[in-house]
Amino acid sequence: MVQLFKLMLIFWVLSFGLLGCYKKKDTILQVNVRDISGTTIKGAKVELYADPTDTSSNNQLAINFSEISNEDGTATFNLNEIYKSGQTGVAIIKAKATYYNKTGQTIIQITEEVLNECFVEIK
Repeated sequence: MVQLFKLMLIFWVLSFGLLGCYKKKDTILQVNVRDISGTTIKGAKVELYADPTDTSSNNQLAINFSEISNEDGTATFNLNEIYKSGQTGVAIIKAKATYYNKTGQTIIQITEEVLNECFVEIK
């Protein structure tokens, strides 16, 4: 009877420990760069930055990422370093794409632990 109790206790502790572990998922932003006709643009410089609305606060989010769009016109950013577990929402940021002397930008609200996607049209 004592061995059965010990076995049940060990099983309970192990199952509670395994089920209680929260694994943080990646927070990814995929920026798709297109021209006005909808054609993908390879080699565009894509920049992410926060545009603070309250400049009097010292608690500003420092976002300054840059990537070059790939063959599919996509630049992918891993935003895990700006998202902390338990935080509600991540950020509202601007994505700006530049290709030669043409630019385009959009604003996107980042949702935590999912693949976020936006399109930037270069004009």
